[in-house]
Amino acid sequence: MLDSLLKQNVAVLVATILGALLVSLVLITGLVLHPQIERSASDTAQTIRNLELSFAQMDPFQQILFAEALRGDEAPGVLVAETAPQHTNAPRSWFTHYFLQVLTGRHGIAPSDVMVDTEGRVWTRIATADQPYWLSLRTIPASDPVTGALIAFGIALIAALAGGIALQRRIALPLKRLEDAVGRMSNPFDAYDSDIARPREVAAVSHALTDMSKRLQAAEADRALMLAGVSHDLRTPLTKLRLTLAMLKEADPALVAAAERNVIRIEGMLCQFLDFARGFETEETRAVPLRPLLQQAIESCADPVAVVLDAPTDAVIRAKEMALLRALDNLLTNAFRYGKPPITVCGRIQGEHLLIDVRDSGHGLSPVEARDLMRPFARGNAARAGEGTGLGLAIVHQIAKAHEGGVEFEQNEGSFTVRIRIPQAAVA
Repeated sequence: MLDSLLKQNVAVLVATILGALLVSLVLITGLVLHPQIERSASDTAQTIRNLELSFAQMDPFQQILFAEALRGDEAPGVLVAETAPQHTNAPRSWFTHYFLQVLTGRHGIAPSDVMVDTEGRVWTRIATADQPYWLSLRTIPASDPVTGALIAFGIALIAALAGGIALQRRIALPLKRLEDAVGRMSNPFDAYDSDIARPREVAAVSHALTDMSKRLQAAEADRALMLAGVSHDLRTPLTKLRLTLAMLKEADPALVAAAERNVIRIEGMLCQFLDFARGFETEETRAVPLRPLLQQAIESCADPVAVVLDAPTDAVIRAKEMALLRALDNLLTNAFRYGKPPITVCGRIQGEHLLIDVRDSGHGLSPVEARDLMRPFARGNAARAGEGTGLGLAIVHQIAKAHEGGVEFEQNEGSFTVRIRIPQAAVA
């Protein structure tokens, strides 16, 4: 889920902020709210005792006069009533609940003598000889301060997340540019091009990639030069050997034919080696009619009559034509060498992909075994005594990757299929 640096940084940021807010809430509750509530409860309990003592020392007439004096004096904010206050059963906030708990538990005030109405006023019952009085001594917050703190913390969390995500995006932008620049290097000839200057760590990686790109280009240039030299140096003696064989008119015909077959075999192996080493990424992609392309590959195979073509007549694809012909030639060669006729070449556009199937009527291999043969120089049991180089399927896989596609295998009862799958980006 956290598959990117941005997501991981945001997750760490959220966890850090939530942890900090939780610790802050605990500290505020323990160091600020609890002492404040306990102090308010202590003052309220002391006031209740003073009033009870004052009423106890008065006769009934003085008590009435004192109650009326309290009722008429608005300065202290004391309210007087002969009956219990109404609307005291509303849900209590944490602040109110803790205040009453301290007042009744620590200071010995009877729970039935203290009530809190919906407006947050604290009422206490004062017993007299004539009738009890209910006095409102103070007002506590009607809403829970913790709730307000949580709302403030929520706003702070949203603001911090917004700023943190914006900052993380800004930090991740150079990494995204680095990723895009590396993604454009589809083959070793592509130069890495990016001018990232900061942050310093990303700039260091960018400079290292620039140096690596230059070294790869130099290595590819050296390899191309070496391949050109090898091709020239090997083809020249092979040509001379062919001429020598042609001049041996009086030699044993069977011996000459065997020598010519070996020359052809060496030339074929040389072409395989050079094709694999050279790669196919540099060939230009262009629009190609699908059916004529497949027909051309069939006509170049060992026995065109034994191959059935199944492809639409109006389909046009974008492909590296010579590379795709090389892949089809390898697949048809394998089908004739290790499979059984009839052989079918099927090309079609299915959804967002171009599919090219080469199907023979042999037993074939399991898909797992066939995928192992896509490794360079890997050879199956049926090919170990043959004339293959172990590069046929490796070259097909290389060509499929050059088209941003892949190779698939399908083994059924009485048939074996090799499929080249090319994504829609390469289909016209």
